[in-house]
Amino acid sequence: MKRKHAPAFVLLGLLGACTGEAPQPPAQQAAPANATPAREVSAGSDAQARAEAAIADFGTRLRGALQARMQTDGPLGAVDFCFTQAPAIADATMADHGVRMGRTSSRVRNRANAANDWQAQVLEGFAANVAAGQAPQAQRAVLADNLPSDVALRFMKGIRVEAPCLLCHGDPIDASLAAALAERYPADAAIGYAEGDLRGAFWVEVPSDTGTR
Repeated sequence: MKRKHAPAFVLLGLLGACTGEAPQPPAQQAAPANATPAREVSAGSDAQARAEAAIADFGTRLRGALQARMQTDGPLGAVDFCFTQAPAIADATMADHGVRMGRTSSRVRNRANAANDWQAQVLEGFAANVAAGQAPQAQRAVLADNLPSDVALRFMKGIRVEAPCLLCHGDPIDASLAAALAERYPADAAIGYAEGDLRGAFWVEVPSDTGTR
């Protein structure tokens, strides 16, 4: 029996939407809620440029590898890819750019991606901004003050839920996909989203010159 694949336009949309590469409106700086505002950092600063370059590179690598997997194995293959291969792509990107990075959310699929204190605080600020009408993908936070000695800068960038993301993050989810997700992520909380929601954010820590990569 031939494997049933989702339509090509759905797969291609999923590649962009779920790697955080939706079209970007003008950036809007977001300060973490209930936190001392971070010192403003020039958009051209080396540390921020390094952080943004790492996010862009990670998205490009992830999108290309995911596209190849989905073309051969469809959405079920994508679930396996995200579980087995995406972490290795993140590790390679971090090594190449000399940063620490990942994706997080207030509702994670993989518990290893749960937000720590500073990330949760930024996400809270992002959520407040989105509730006030700002675009999720426009959210940025640049933290440069009161950081650990081995960290030069912390950066986060919001991710918007696009329509194709609902294939794996909406409600309801196809039964076969739901079963595959439940097998790999028994504590999955990343469902029930609607198009336009704030899915979460990319985060990056740029080490200081005295820190280790």
